Amino acid sequence: MTRRLLPLLLLLAGEVLAAQAATVRPGDTLYRVSVRTGVTVAHLRQWNALQGTTIHAGQTLRLTPPTARPAVRAATTFAAPRPAQPRTAQSSPARPHPVQARTYRVMPGDTLSSIARRTGTTVRALQTANRLRGTTLQPGQRLTLPAAAHAPAAHAPAAPARPRTTEVRVVYRHVRVTLKDTEAALARRYHTTPTTLRALNHLGRTSVQPGMKVLVPQRVPVPIPPAPRGAAVTHKHLRPLNVPVEVLHVDLRHRGVLVTPVLPAGGLGSGARVSTLAARSGARAVINGGYFHVTSYQPAGDLVMQGRLLTWGRIPTALAITPDNRATIAPSTTALLGRPLDATWTGMETVIATGPRILRAGEVQRTFSAAYHDTGVFRRAARSAVGLNGNRDLVFVSTRTPLTAPEMGKVMRRLGLRDALLLDGGSSTGMSVQGHTLLESGRKLSYGIGIYADYRGRRYAR
Repeated sequence: MTRRLLPLLLLLAGEVLAAQAATVRPGDTLYRVSVRTGVTVAHLRQWNALQGTTIHAGQTLRLTPPTARPAVRAATTFAAPRPAQPRTAQSSPARPHPVQARTYRVMPGDTLSSIARRTGTTVRALQTANRLRGTTLQPGQRLTLPAAAHAPAAHAPAAPARPRTTEVRVVYRHVRVTLKDTEAALARRYHTTPTTLRALNHLGRTSVQPGMKVLVPQRVPVPIPPAPRGAAVTHKHLRPLNVPVEVLHVDLRHRGVLVTPVLPAGGLGSGARVSTLAARSGARAVINGGYFHVTSYQPAGDLVMQGRLLTWGRIPTALAITPDNRATIAPSTTALLGRPLDATWTGMETVIATGPRILRAGEVQRTFSAAYHDTGVFRRAARSAVGLNGNRDLVFVSTRTPLTAPEMGKVMRRLGLRDALLLDGGSSTGMSVQGHTLLESGRKLSYGIGIYADYRGRRYAR
């Protein structure tokens, strides 16, 4: 029986070790290993004592914290118990408890320093116990652990389990087909099937071609969102600084919230009023978007929708949102006179270039980028703006009251926001909530910004 069980036990031990480590493949990056294994880049660096992000083919990376190593990595032997002594009437001094003698098998990537930290000892003690003159170790080498470095495991209190901080979500993104790519190779790389890949991209009888962009699913580790603090979308009519405003608060902690551009029926290059955009999109709320050319209806800045860069332009700042609903106000990554790269707005699902920035870290801004050279941006006019307080509280504000850019910054600050950008204003100002048009735009718009409260479809990333 023992001979039959031994191969099975060795196989199981190998599977446990494989689940705890990953071998770097040619061309791998830390991010690619993170996507493949579901372990964040930060944890890969921490658990493998990496100073940067450089890795090399053949390197073995831990996928679990060092303290979570399975028992198969460290062999523990116990001293044989002494035969029981018959009791006598005369008392005898208590015998000391047998001391455990442990050994440790060196794994790929181990160092004396990492082993010392893991076992509660020092490098000097390990060198002394094993008669080592240097710090060089070989995988498979067995080290004797100093007696002071361990205590009987049965009496050691179990370490409390750390709460999970990340989760893995399926996010869809477009990738460019290379010369060596085939449908089968792409399907293997992204853990799907050729049939699913073809259906996802509506290929029909068409085969993938080099240079083509195809939609693929990816398993991406993301932070677990905090618990929501209120409803997904709330509307209020307020009077900060005695200015009547319509305020939309969006709690991005809700998984079903989606903030995205909404286009007219004719797509880019056509126009529609806010009420029409709201009725067509079915969004919980719609507000006017950023600047556009009044004759061609082409947006004046970068616009990313469902992870696809629809347009790019000269506006240097943007509202950017990831597929797991973390928002930021960021500088544009598109060169002013150059064509954007595939890396432009990487990881973002929604990008709306607008501005100027009227509030930065709670300070009202009074000087602005030369990219905003249209004097109409700075004259008193009806205003719309978007603001952030952290990366999960997003606020849209509209008012018919004519304000300058700094005055709108003061209004946003009074509403408790830390950072804010102007949206288009004047006759473009408009807002609709739950089918009711609170402020109708005075002209047709290139696009609006739609807020969905219970979205259950795919999430995308650049």
